[in-house]
Parts: sequence; C-alpha cells; structure tokens
Amino acid sequence: MRQLPPLAAVRVFEAAARHMNFTAAAAELGMTQAAVSYQVKLLEERLGVALFRRDGRGVQLTPAGERAAPQVARGFDALDAAFARLRSENESTMVVSTTQTFANTWLAWRLGGFQMANPGMAVRLLAEDKLTDFARDEVDVVVRAG
Repeated sequence: MRQLPPLAAVRVFEAAARHMNFTAAAAELGMTQAAVSYQVKLLEERLGVALFRRDGRGVQLTPAGERAAPQVARGFDALDAAFARLRSENESTMVVSTTQTFANTWLAWRLGGFQMANPGMAVRLLAEDKLTDFARDEVDVVVRAG
C-alpha cells in the first residue's frame, strides 16, 4: 500500500515551489495565502522535514524541498499525460452553463437545431444559478444576464 501524504498538500507544495511564492500559488489554485501556508505546514509535519525556509521577504526551498520539487513536478506531469487522452476525447463536447430560467424558457428549445447543424459536437447544458469560475469549473460557455 502506498503511504502518500495528502495529495491536496502535495499539489500546493508543487505550485508554491514552482512560483517560489505562496501568494502566487494561492492565486493559481484559487485559495488564500493562509490556506497555502497551512497545507505546506501540514505536509512538512507529515514528512517530518521542512520544505521551505520562510523569511521576511518570502520563501526559499530547503535542500529537502529542492530535492523533492522536481520529482513532484514530474509526477504531476505524468498524471497530466495520463488524463490527456480523456480530456481530448471530451473536447468534442461543449459545456454551457446558464440559469435555470433561461435554460428552460429559451436555450434548451434551440439546442436541438444547433446540434443538427453541428453533428460533430455534443452540448451538455448545466442549468444552475451559481456563478461559474472558468479556472475551477469545466465549463466552456456561460450565459448570464443582470
């Protein structure tokens, strides 16, 4: 059985090591700087070794962090490659997010015609009222009014 540390913390470590900045890693991951700091601390406690040296100007990798960072980055590259085929298969599907009202009263009635005119593309409609974050959600098009 693998004894991996929490993958969320490993993901944060990889971004922080790549940026050499907790704030930039937080922006990339959609987290707060405090959450990045907490995840790094959690990982360091789990491993029993410091990965970053914190000083007044920012952070620097420790020798242990310098050894781990390229290997972790390669691991994420391998994961990305493993899922690349699935993503490419999904590229023929356009995901549209809109409000329930607009979907029911206008858009859904017109999707059939669009799909007949574009037989190589499937459309998946998400009828939801929550705001969409393109960096986080797998949505291609968002229609909102107001």
